[in-house]
Amino acid sequence: MSGKKMNKIKAFFKLIRWSNLLMIAMMMMLVYHCVMSPLSYYSAVDVFPPSSAFYLLLISLIFIVAGGYAINDYFDVETDKLNKPGKALIPNIFSHKEVKCFYGVLTIIGLASGLVSSIMVLNVKFYLLFAVLILITCLLYSYSARYKRKLFIGNFVVSLLVSTAVFLPYLFEILYLSDNLLILSECKDIARNIVYFVLTYSLFAFLLTLIREIIKDAEDAEGDGYTHCRTIPVVYGVNKTKTILYVLVLMLLFLMAFYEFILFKMELFMAFALIAAVTLLTFLLIFRIYKAKEYKDFHRLSVLSKVMMLIGLLSMLVLR
Repeated sequence: MSGKKMNKIKAFFKLIRWSNLLMIAMMMMLVYHCVMSPLSYYSAVDVFPPSSAFYLLLISLIFIVAGGYAINDYFDVETDKLNKPGKALIPNIFSHKEVKCFYGVLTIIGLASGLVSSIMVLNVKFYLLFAVLILITCLLYSYSARYKRKLFIGNFVVSLLVSTAVFLPYLFEILYLSDNLLILSECKDIARNIVYFVLTYSLFAFLLTLIREIIKDAEDAEGDGYTHCRTIPVVYGVNKTKTILYVLVLMLLFLMAFYEFILFKMELFMAFALIAAVTLLTFLLIFRIYKAKEYKDFHRLSVLSKVMMLIGLLSMLVLR
């Protein structure tokens, strides 16, 4: 394979943000196996949806989000030229036409996988899940084409979409089991804990994504200003943006404390270990926000917030 083709393959994976897609896949699999699986352990009746349908749903979301990243770069060409001179994927490696083609193919594969997943389950309620996938597709396109340039709306939309990766496996199981009241009555306490668990992790994903999106806006503030994107750093400046980030980080810390000590009544040692790790990273994040001045500082903050997201997700393995 020629070097040019290899560069295009690498650029394609960069275009669709493969590391973010891996995080979303991990998020869904952890919720499915570590959070939803207790329902099957405690039930005497085996009427749970086929796992193959879940994995098709996972593939569906991954392809739809990959398409969303591609179309985001399509609409972000001018900003990327300013923020990443010489490194922008469009038009340096891919043409506008190629990226639109990527978006179309990825989105069609994603929606087709979601439709097949719904058909496999043979439950009319599962078409609600397919409707959610269509809504996600529309929101991703609307975000790139319009909402990204609106103050706070773009950040909110992305954070909401990431939190749906936590919520979708729950919706997948509950829509199927809603016709079987026996299982839900058998596992009433477990089902209630799962609701709390999913809501808490969804909020965790929402807040951390919101923090990371605002940090990324601070990275791209110069280019966004030239292209008239009304992001928080462009409208309010770096200092007020930092204050907003402090508030969001403290909210995140409070959520983790609530989750570990009150909601799930974890063992003292395990709770201490988890909260120590999260608290250390949280205060490191606050310190880094305080010191951040240049593009590279905000880039490091973005990486740190991604590490925090990964640790938060892996905590599901400990709590299984």
